[in-house]
Amino acid sequence: MRGATFLSLSVAAAALVHAPLAAQSLPDTAPAIPRDDPEYEIDPTRIGPFDVTVGVRASTQYDSNLYALPDNEIDDVVFELSPYVTAAIDSGKSRFEIGTQSVVRRHADQTTEDSEAARFFGDFTWTPVEGESLGFGAQFERAIEDRGDPEARDVLAPGPRQIDILSGNGHYRRERGRILLDLQADVAKYNARSVVDDNRDFTSYSGSATVGFRVAGSVFVTATGFASRRDFRLETDLAGLERNSTTWGGRAGLSFAPGGLVEGAISAGVFRFEPDEPTFDDRTGFSLAANVTYRPQRRTALTLSGSSGDVATFRNGATGRTDTTLRLTWQQEIRHNLYSSLSVGYRRSKFRGTDIEQETAIVRGELEFLVSRHLSVVADASYGDRQSDLLSDEFDRFRGGVGLRLRY
Repeated sequence: MRGATFLSLSVAAAALVHAPLAAQSLPDTAPAIPRDDPEYEIDPTRIGPFDVTVGVRASTQYDSNLYALPDNEIDDVVFELSPYVTAAIDSGKSRFEIGTQSVVRRHADQTTEDSEAARFFGDFTWTPVEGESLGFGAQFERAIEDRGDPEARDVLAPGPRQIDILSGNGHYRRERGRILLDLQADVAKYNARSVVDDNRDFTSYSGSATVGFRVAGSVFVTATGFASRRDFRLETDLAGLERNSTTWGGRAGLSFAPGGLVEGAISAGVFRFEPDEPTFDDRTGFSLAANVTYRPQRRTALTLSGSSGDVATFRNGATGRTDTTLRLTWQQEIRHNLYSSLSVGYRRSKFRGTDIEQETAIVRGELEFLVSRHLSVVADASYGDRQSDLLSDEFDRFRGGVGLRLRY
């Protein structure tokens, strides 16, 4: 389950997004560590057939370079309030969940950066037997672009870019016996709200199929085929060149069933990018998908996540963009009511058709103290640095703050 976020494709934000919304024990600083302390478990409120969970996160943070500028940086203090509610019906074989989360952000000085993000979602999962599941989901998100994104708005006065995202997905997974089968399909429509950003509006269609063979215990050897289609609202650019494209490819790797010392999946292979514009060359690149967690002991989890592949680009002169991201996160239960998380991340963005390449590195840490099952206090800090062949793209930034998390 993914929480509402301020849209960010940057490594800096990657450690902040995808916060779980489903009912669980506090905290969520270290979600990869199993919770087994009844003192800090929360019980959802029963309303009719639904188990309802509500909560709010409030924080104050200092940002040393709010606009991600290469020089003459502008700092500010940012206040953030993020309430959420989820309601679920779980019959054992089926689960239906709906929810919403919003993120209200206010600035002490640079009030033009004030914004409100929101997300509404619904998910249904049917599990007829153990090891087999079928699911569908839909969501609408009002996302706010982070100023540190590779192609973020560089004009300060209008405030951050707002993007509406309507998406749906379906998936089927069978993990029984010696065979693993995993099918995924997704569609997403991106609509930048400002009319000056009509060139950024597009719809993406994607799907993947993974077949695996169990070689030992919880380990499968896998082969994955994938394809995606990107259709822009404005099919040609100012020069009259076609913007739509198709990407397809394949990867081989390993998948680890949940519950063991290692869980998750990692695979690598190639992708083939085929633009509709006949004057643009097709190209082949490296494809990576990784999300693996290693638990050497009950209170420690080490997670490696990464990706590499073709992504949408809106930079003038660029015929394509390839992103490679890696992140290593160490999560630790220091004691029964004190959790920590430390991560290091790296992103490389290559803009095809230009000589521009960006490299971003970040380190981030978070500490959470559980006051009670309903309340926790959080402190976090991060530092990121981006280098680029284009000097105006370079910046470094420190962020740090404290906050409270409430859940009922």
